Order: sequence, then structure tokens, then C-alpha cells
Amino acid sequence: MNVLLVMPYMDFDNTKYLSSRDSAFPIGLGYIAAVLENADHQVQIYDFQISKKTIDKFKTVLSSGQFDIIGFSVTTITRRNTLHLVQICKDVLPGCSIIVGGPYPTVYPKELISQSDAIDFEVVGEGEETIVELMQCIEHQKDFGRIAGIVYRSGKIPEQTELRPLIKSLDDIPFPAFHLFELKGYTPPPGMFFKLPLRHMITSRGCPFNCIFCDDRIIWRGMCRQRSAENIVEEMIVLKNHYGAREIHFYDDTFTVNKKRIYRFCELLRENKTGLIWRCSSRVDTVDKDMLSEMRGAGCRSISFGIESGDDRILEKMNKGTTVAQARDAVKWTNEAGIQAKGFFMLNFPGDTINTTEKTIALAKELELDFVGFNLTTPHHGDRLKKLVEENYELNEKAYYDTSAKLGNEIYFYQPDLPEKYLREAYSKIAREFYLRPKYIIKMICGIRNFAMLKSYIAGFFRLFKIGV
Repeated sequence: MNVLLVMPYMDFDNTKYLSSRDSAFPIGLGYIAAVLENADHQVQIYDFQISKKTIDKFKTVLSSGQFDIIGFSVTTITRRNTLHLVQICKDVLPGCSIIVGGPYPTVYPKELISQSDAIDFEVVGEGEETIVELMQCIEHQKDFGRIAGIVYRSGKIPEQTELRPLIKSLDDIPFPAFHLFELKGYTPPPGMFFKLPLRHMITSRGCPFNCIFCDDRIIWRGMCRQRSAENIVEEMIVLKNHYGAREIHFYDDTFTVNKKRIYRFCELLRENKTGLIWRCSSRVDTVDKDMLSEMRGAGCRSISFGIESGDDRILEKMNKGTTVAQARDAVKWTNEAGIQAKGFFMLNFPGDTINTTEKTIALAKELELDFVGFNLTTPHHGDRLKKLVEENYELNEKAYYDTSAKLGNEIYFYQPDLPEKYLREAYSKIAREFYLRPKYIIKMICGIRNFAMLKSYIAGFFRLFKIGV
């Protein structure tokens, strides 16, 4: 069967600080494409992140492609645009079957299919096994009710089947179908690379931790599965030899959760002498001096930490499981190892006050961080956080129930001890205060390694003045 896989577009007019030039390789679609090709289906990709991918060109592709199946990967920030695109698909190809999958249908099953008659199926949860079985049933007109992990129409009523068991061994999943993508079209944001080409990987699914602001436990059911170090390095070699990779960005929520795997991974990288550098995300309580030294020796050049708050009481409310003292240690050790340290923080978390916000801002400036990111709390992620906000706080209803992009730059709810005027001013100025310090500017200039980095930093500088609520 002929399949078109689509990554919908985002509303950049609403983001204030992101750019349509920023794009990240859609690994989820890459995996789905790989398993479909292995099942002898013909697959094409249309990714609206890529420059010049317009709706008019999308219609042309639909008209000329004769696709049997069109699949969409949907997140919170692309939900509204997906509903628009699926209707276009049905208008142009009324006989095609439309499938939506990804994080949003997994967290909110039945919602999209209930809102659009153009959607025929939702894939709930992990999609690699489900999509292949679903394709067989569509092709042979079999009973959809026997397929685990989907929502389908029974008449006009959406019916959800039982959840599909999670895949036991991630090593058994084929590498993403990189050859189907316009890899040159993916451009990392400022400060997110040292060397180009940068390629993306993910080496685990799920997280063993339990932060209330994250929907990870819904998507992965509280389980954390990991690929073997051998399998990871094998894919890195493929990316280097066949797709020109010079740097790898690991998408994992917490790359360092398994210390034994990290040491084996670093050992294999040294043995294979790939010459690749890499960056990852971590938690401040899953690193130590020896591990960081080992990672640096194996090519790690940047680690992003979700520090979130400068107040231990707020960290407890988040159920983060970390402390401010641990953040100080982790960043200190990262710097000592010669690895770039990034810190991400949340403002307007339930319970935040002017005092706790000032402590968070002060911590960000105190730590020797190379980059920082501040987001206003988005209560749509994490069912516990959503319930907490809706039951205890006044909602900014215009924003809260808006279906457009939600990217951490909106005040979704109000707190009595955190005046709206103060919060807007603090959010608007904190990044500029951090990045425009003379000491920081000198450090960044000294760290520029090539012309691509220079251009990226210049673009990032001008974006600082767009940040606001």
C-alpha cells in the first residue's frame, strides 16, 4: 500500500521566541516509516518543518500520490493544525484512510477522532507493531476490533480497543528510515550544536521518575526501557558513515538513568573511535564526577538539566525528587569535566510566589550554566498537574482552552501570591538578564568554533528581544 506520513506545522506566530527555521528530526515518524518499509509498503514523508513545505505543495503531493493511507504524528502544539490538514486529505483523496498517532492521541484517546469525521483511526501508545497490523486489516477489510492499541469507528461511535503491551526489546526495532527524510532541512536552534551535520537519536522510552508536570507516565505507563549500548553505537556508526553525522543529539528524557549502560556505551565509543561528539539530557541526581569524566572522554560535550526551581519546597510539590543542592553539585561537576551545562526552569508552578520565583532566577544566574531556558508552567501535560490547577486556581480561560500552540510562554492560571504583572515582567526580562552579562558574552565568544555557530549565536541574540508573554 502507498503511505504518506505527515508531520504537521506549528503556529510560530504564537510562540514569540521560536522560529520556523528551527526544526528537529521526527524520530517517531522515522521508526514508523522503517517498520512499514520492512512490511513492503511504499512510504513517503511530508514534514511541514522543512522550509518551503506549504499547504499548496501538500495538496499537489496528495493529488499526485494516490495514497491509500495518510498518517499524522500529533502533539499538543500541532493538534489544531492536524484537524485542518486531515480535512484537506479527505477532500483531495476521499478514499484514503487517515490515521493519527503520537503523544496527543495517546494521552487523549478518542478526542481527535470525535472532533473530525475525516479521521478513521487513532493509534494509542507505541505504534510500531500496531501500525503494521492495522495496515493489514485495512488492506484485507478485517475486523478492527481485534487490533490492540487503536481507536476506530463502529458506525459513528469511536471505539477503543485494549492497550497493546509495550515492546519488550527496543533493540528489535529497526533504525529510523533516515533515507526518506530531507536531512539537510533540519536546523537546530541557536546553542544546540557544535558541529554540523547534527543527527538525532533516542535510546530509551519512558522515565522511572514521577514528576507531576510530565505526561510521560501516561504515554509509557511508568516503565523505562532502554536500548543496549551496542545497539546505540551501531546506529551512531550508521549515521556517521551513511548520513554524514558529526554530532549526535540524544532525545532521551534522562540519558544517564542507567550508570552501567553509560559506562559500557562510553567504552564502546572509545573502542570504535567514531570521532563523534554528542549531547544529552539528564537529571541532577543521576550524574557524578566519575561518570561525567567518562562521558567527556567518550565525546559528550553538552548536558541539559531540568533544574526547574530554586526552591526546595516547589521541587517537592513537583514531585521532582531532586534538591537545589544537587543542582549545584551536578552543574559544578559538569563544568569541571569540561562539558557544557544547560539548565531549564519553570515559572508559575502551583505554589510559586514572588519569593520562590526570585530564588529560581537567582539560582539560574548563580550556577555556571552555558545556556538557560525558562518556561511558564503548561498544565496540559501531566494529568495530576492538570487536575491540581483546575481544582485550585483561577484559569486564564482564553489561553487555557485555546487549541493553538502551547509552548511555555503563556500564563494559563493565576496565583494570589504571584501577581500577573510581576510574572509577565520577570518572564520577559530574565533571559536577557542572563545572556547579556559581559562575563557571559565573553565566554560565549571564546567558545565559538565555526561560522555556523557564530550565525546561530547571532540569531539567538536577536531572539532575546522577542521573549515575552
